[in-house]
Amino acid sequence: MEYDQLEIYLKAVGDQKRLLILKYLAKEALCICEFIGLLEMTQPAISQHMRKLKNAGLVWEEKRGRWTIWSLNTQHMQYPVLIHLLDLLPEPRRSIDSLIAEGRKVNCE
Repeated sequence: MEYDQLEIYLKAVGDQKRLLILKYLAKEALCICEFIGLLEMTQPAISQHMRKLKNAGLVWEEKRGRWTIWSLNTQHMQYPVLIHLLDLLPEPRRSIDSLIAEGRKVNCE
């Protein structure tokens, strides 16, 4: 890994909201609309975070019609390091199960 690549990686994971996004994605692939409920942020704000994670190569996007489903890039050279770092963090306050219980978990197909 070169210096510039490491800088992009560290900047991408060096934000609390992006770490939360990555923590959620370590469990399952999600749509931005699900992140709205989990993070209590606007769609444009979440999209900006996703752009930074995508530019760092940490996430994949899959288009399903008009929806974009996001998942972790398990092929990234620092994926094992990322998973280790995420495992050191506590579980987020809100969970995907809480979205299901509230009837807010959607199927963006």
